[in-house]
Amino acid sequence: MIDELKIIDGFFDGERFIMRGMAGFAVYGTYKADGLRSLARLIHDDESFSLTIDKDRAIHIPVEQNEQIKMELNMIADELERALMELLLHK
Repeated sequence: MIDELKIIDGFFDGERFIMRGMAGFAVYGTYKADGLRSLARLIHDDESFSLTIDKDRAIHIPVEQNEQIKMELNMIADELERALMELLLHK
């Protein structure tokens, strides 16, 4: 699944996704499925997307990448939910 990501760079750690980059920008953060889905809902197909990293940095995603980034965020969230379900089933 990680091989299918074109815009988001990161790795899975149990029920969390460690994001290292987005659209070539360094973005380090730890996310759970709900947070990624919330982020995906903020992206609109007809508007460019900006994400403030800190007081000095923001990244801008062009409209042309909105569909792909939303798909990737939701794919990662799906995988995290599957991992959580497996974890709960094996307890």
